Amino acid sequence: MSPLALLHTLHAHPSLTFHRVGEGVKVLPRTPEKARPALVHFKPAILRALEEGERLEASTLLRDPHRLAALLAHALGGEAPVVLTGYYEGPPTRYLVAVDRLTPYLAWAALPLPRRLHLAALDGRWAVDVVGGWEVGLEAVAAGTRYVLLYPEHGARGWLEAARAGLALHGVSVWRPGAAPRPLLLTAA
Repeated sequence: MSPLALLHTLHAHPSLTFHRVGEGVKVLPRTPEKARPALVHFKPAILRALEEGERLEASTLLRDPHRLAALLAHALGGEAPVVLTGYYEGPPTRYLVAVDRLTPYLAWAALPLPRRLHLAALDGRWAVDVVGGWEVGLEAVAAGTRYVLLYPEHGARGWLEAARAGLALHGVSVWRPGAAPRPLLLTAA
């Protein structure tokens, strides 16, 4: 299941509250049937995206770039350390973070809000890019790396054009809030 399906579910049910208790996650109010498949599939990612005892609404997970980036990184899985690049005021800052410390680190780094957060697994399996003011989500596989990107509309188009020119793209999907994720048919240039 695609991380875009998780974003779609969170967007469709913004008032759901996730409460981490030990190695479990309680969902309040009760999980709607339509949301169940995505939430069950991504339960380990949601668990890892919350700290012990923490309660967060779905809308907060979508709105806060630090929390959203951590959730997507955990949804993509793996145990490799993560290279985290934050674009705040001034030059970008780059850190190497153990994946099991990613959520607390990003929760600590929650201020100020970044213009952009880029996370990449050190083993090259995946990359997440969250740009402030994002309007569209993209998921694609290129050169063996799975990308999940949240960009403004023009940035998503630009990434697709550049990637199409230089990489063989596979399994490209697009998601816009309010609509289900859908495959994107790429035409030859």
